[in-house]
Amino acid sequence: MMINGIHIDTAKLWSKDKVLEYLKENGEDDRTLSDIRGEYFDLFGNELVWYYPICDGSNLGADIIVVQEGFLHLPYNTVEKDDREIFELDGAALLDPDALQFCIDLWEPFSADLLSALKDMQRVLRGE
Repeated sequence: MMINGIHIDTAKLWSKDKVLEYLKENGEDDRTLSDIRGEYFDLFGNELVWYYPICDGSNLGADIIVVQEGFLHLPYNTVEKDDREIFELDGAALLDPDALQFCIDLWEPFSADLLSALKDMQRVLRGE
């Protein structure tokens, strides 16, 4: 599997069930997920976890982590100062092509609008 130009040996990835079990046993939050991110970084030079910080109509946001079976969507509805995102593990699921398209369709206008606004703010502050 290739993601962002990185060859990923799927045999070295955690399984979906192992990720969910680890989170249940050690804390269902971003702080615990950082253990897996660190291991992935050591193995692949990338954490293989991406924040998806926009509301999809059901959740405030999600993290997406690469697992042996594909791409695991870990939704959250609570964010705390110390533990960051608190995952809703009952809503965790592997993403299929349609779910990924839904994420893309929400992200593209969100990111384009934000980038345009940031550039305009910079231009205003420069007096242009």
